[in-house]
Amino acid sequence: MPEPTEDNEKYGRVLESVRMGEAMAGPAEVDPTLIYPGVGFGGVPLSTPAAAVSFLALPVRTVLERYGLIAGFAVSGSDRSLDAKAEIGTVRLLTVLVLRFPEPTAARRAASEIDSVDAAISADNVAVEVPGYGGAHAHWRPNVPTMAVSIAQESFVVSLLVGHTAPDLGALTTLARRALDLQIPRLRAFTATPRDEIAALPLDQEGMLARMVPPAPRRWPYPGMASFGGQGTAGWDSLGSPTGVVYGPHAAELLLGSSKPERPERVAFNGLEILFRYSDVVQARKVFVDVPAVDEQAGTFRIPSPVAIADVSCVESPETAKKETLVRYSCAVLHGRYLAVLHGRDLTDFRRRVAAQYALLVNSGSPS
Repeated sequence: MPEPTEDNEKYGRVLESVRMGEAMAGPAEVDPTLIYPGVGFGGVPLSTPAAAVSFLALPVRTVLERYGLIAGFAVSGSDRSLDAKAEIGTVRLLTVLVLRFPEPTAARRAASEIDSVDAAISADNVAVEVPGYGGAHAHWRPNVPTMAVSIAQESFVVSLLVGHTAPDLGALTTLARRALDLQIPRLRAFTATPRDEIAALPLDQEGMLARMVPPAPRRWPYPGMASFGGQGTAGWDSLGSPTGVVYGPHAAELLLGSSKPERPERVAFNGLEILFRYSDVVQARKVFVDVPAVDEQAGTFRIPSPVAIADVSCVESPETAKKETLVRYSCAVLHGRYLAVLHGRDLTDFRRRVAAQYALLVNSGSPS
């Protein structure tokens, strides 16, 4: 279906947040060992205070509301693969948030108050300095191997969560300084969309969403973000799931982590379903061979494709039928340099959607 032409600031803030993903300093750029994405996705848009506090302490929400958060983006990386039960001190981790405010004064005040509100949660927190960044606000608890940093840069606030395997302040501040050394110059070079133009940002970058099966007949997948996490430590176990957005090449790399050799140039999200576009058909086919994977020990088995073609590969996870999950079946659908990954629970509906997805890719113009 064609892209809607309506203007909407709520959607525009999500799209501007996604644009900011191209200006983010990736954890693996800061430290080459941090190649794995954080719990959930490695890069997510944060267009509201409610979304942002999935990566910050909950009381910080009032600060973001007071100073008028416009848009934001978060990236997270670690030195090993994480799950939702990962414990503080077992991995090295870096989470970087960039938050946009209406003007520099609001950003400076927000940076200061984000730090003070977060630090006040525990009486054990003490202020620390980040070498070379006198304007940074930072704190840690001497017996806990994490540190939080906030600093303003023009109308933006950069917020860091740094995690180590031991309470080593030197290691924590060194990683924080390296992150700021990369992130601050990128923000200086980034051209933000003017406030009065955010509502008119296009919904579909290069026709990616138009190539995906809509969530319901003639229903466009409007931009949004679902945030959820344990909040045991903000930014450590945070989860996020974007929808109705298209990531550019850098944000796509942040999303997947630098451990992936074949990196897409665009990634589109439609609920649980994802469409990747690679630079050429060779890269796309390399990824298709491995996704979705069959792992009989984990209870994943290959099933017949809904369409009689070699470029659709499907698996079933019968164990998920015993749980309250949305995913039992998964299919990878390849056409040219596009690779769609679909998930479902009801087999009849899922087969229909997979067949429709393949037809959409075939009929959406040249795949090259």
